[in-house]
Amino acid sequence: MRPRYWLLTTLSTILIATAAIAALNMAVDIYGLYRPGRGRRLPVFGDDRVAKYLLSMRYVPENFNALLAGGSVSANWDITAIQGLRVYNGSLDGGNIIEEKALIEAALERPGVSVILLLVNPALTYSHEFQTVELKPALKRSALGSLSLWNAYRNMLSIRIGRTPQPFDYAGTETFLNARSEMNVNMKAMWSEPEFTVDPVALRAYLDLVANLRARGVQIVFIIPATSEHLLETKRAPLERYLDRMRSEIGTGDLWIDFLSPEGEAFRKTRANFSDGVHLTPDGARQVVAQLNAAVNRWIAERRLVVAKR
Repeated sequence: MRPRYWLLTTLSTILIATAAIAALNMAVDIYGLYRPGRGRRLPVFGDDRVAKYLLSMRYVPENFNALLAGGSVSANWDITAIQGLRVYNGSLDGGNIIEEKALIEAALERPGVSVILLLVNPALTYSHEFQTVELKPALKRSALGSLSLWNAYRNMLSIRIGRTPQPFDYAGTETFLNARSEMNVNMKAMWSEPEFTVDPVALRAYLDLVANLRARGVQIVFIIPATSEHLLETKRAPLERYLDRMRSEIGTGDLWIDFLSPEGEAFRKTRANFSDGVHLTPDGARQVVAQLNAAVNRWIAERRLVVAKR
């Protein structure tokens, strides 16, 4: 075979194989990007950051009208128990506001999400680095063929054959497969400092996100998560200073639910509700979601929270 024909044949084979692989990945569509996602129930496979970001582009707005944005402290909150809203749990382990902002902005590119449940917690403003990969629209191409997609397929197969437990449900809620008996290294560092570090870039991103949501008419519910009283014995004053600063920066006019209020003292004193002082046990998470559900139902009845009709 002449070199020219060999080259053309090789290039044609590569192009056809590439197109076939892309078409197959579009047909499988594990991120809900390429065919209607309404009514589908897509769990997270592979890198949870990549998966939740790509799922936010179409699957989330087509199936949910609210999104919970937080770090690992809210990752295991089963927010499907909130009756008045269909909430997707966009919380990321070790996540910060830069990553959560990317998820929210992706979800708002299509109509559907009208309420954001946004945590007010030092973990979100501690840093501004993407943890595994930069979450940006170009990642959509990875769903046609990439190493991250291959790893997602491997994870999916391992779960399907029963070799690996399923860590996420269709609404993004994580089941912590390993009990968190103590904080991870980053969380320990954050809680060991005299004052809670506020990264200026992260704070600016948080405030820009809030301003953008308000400008777009998206309702915000700010949530101050619970912390065990045992941990608060040494960090109450610094945490209160952090929260006072955030309240001042955020301003008024939104809905708040504060699990550090005096009404939550009994919950915070019950050590069985916490695995490490900041992360909740499954029972503790159920109690928190029950309180969120009661507050959301009350606000909807009072028309303080208006849910968009599909």
